[in-house]
Parts: sequence; structure tokens; C-alpha cells
Amino acid sequence: MFRWIIGSSLQFRFLVVAAALLRSVPGVRNFGAHIGRAIGHPNLAQFGKAAGTLALLLVLGAAPSAAWAFDRGGFKARAEATLAELNTKRLADSRATLARLDEMLALGIVGLKEYGASHPKYAKLMDAAIADSQAMKRMTDVEIEEKWGENGTAGDALGIPLKSLADFGEERAYLELVVGPAHQYIFVKKWESTKKARWLEQARDEAVELLKHLEAIRSK
Repeated sequence: MFRWIIGSSLQFRFLVVAAALLRSVPGVRNFGAHIGRAIGHPNLAQFGKAAGTLALLLVLGAAPSAAWAFDRGGFKARAEATLAELNTKRLADSRATLARLDEMLALGIVGLKEYGASHPKYAKLMDAAIADSQAMKRMTDVEIEEKWGENGTAGDALGIPLKSLADFGEERAYLELVVGPAHQYIFVKKWESTKKARWLEQARDEAVELLKHLEAIRSK
């Protein structure tokens, strides 16, 4: 739950600020709390305030924002930190590694939104990757390759076969902003359950490839 909150806050950081401002408006600020009090449970008033903020975020999130901007530097720093950990062939705190990969996914989603907005031809493909980003973490290595790998099927129904994209071209690079962290996530979870070094080695290979793809993405 906390990973989701942190990741969503990073992804929609400008919306969080806007929601905070809106909550200062009389009536809006206490709307959720009033619901909790009306139900009659003392603990629900506080929950209601949080629900009110979440509702505001959802409303704001329905509108596109020109303020979105992919944090390439932040993404790269996290990618390099993860690679440094994987190079040691052990993880002192795998939960922290997984949390960082979740942060990279959240940042990557912003990048895909940004790219889709400026390249309409690929907007549906980017949206499909965003919609599948959380499910990717629950796939097997074979499943994620078959769907989102270089020869995957994810773009077929959209008229953009993934095999038509240049291996280290810009479109593939943006897709890897979510596919790469998700793929590493899969291997780290496998390592957690088996403690077999080969899973960290495969995660490392994915981390190296991700950083190569990142070179195709220019800083804004």
C-alpha cells in the first residue's frame, strides 16, 4: 500500500500539490471528514479526509497536465543504484530494491505519457504498456518476453508490431522504462524465494540493457 502511495505521488507530483491547494478551500477541505462523521464511527472521520484528497486526485488525474515531465536524471540514478547492488550478487535489503524498482516504474509511466502525447502514432502503444505495468511484475520471464519483448505480441492488435521497432530506438527505449524495471522485479522476487544467484545475474543483465536504452532518451 505504501509503495503504491509513494509511486503514485512521484508519478503525479504536480497533482498532489494541486490537491493540497484545493484542500485549503473551505468545504472541500472537510468534505471527506463530514462523510466519516455522518457514518458515526470516530476513526472514519480521519479516513474520510484521506478519501477526500484521493477523490480530488482522481478528478485532477482525469485531465491531462502539461506539467508532466519525465525525470530522466532521477530514473537513471535509481537504475544505476540498482545495477550497483546487483553487481555485488547479493541484496542486503531486497525490499528496498523492489521499492526502488516501483519508483522507477512510476517515473517510467510519466515518460510514456509524455512520449505518447508528443508522438500520437505511438500513443496507444504507450497507453497499453502503462495499463499493463503492474501486471508485468506478476508475469513470468517467458510471459513478459512473449508479450513485451523485442518480438512480443503486445503491439500487434494496435498495428504496431514490436518487432518493427528498432532494438535501441526511441520507441523501444520508452517502453523499456516500464518493461525493464518490471523484468528486474520478476527476477528479484525469484531470488527472494530461492536465493539462487542466477536470478540476480539475470536481473543484472536487464539493468545493463535498460541503461543502454536510456541513452536513446534525451533530457528535456
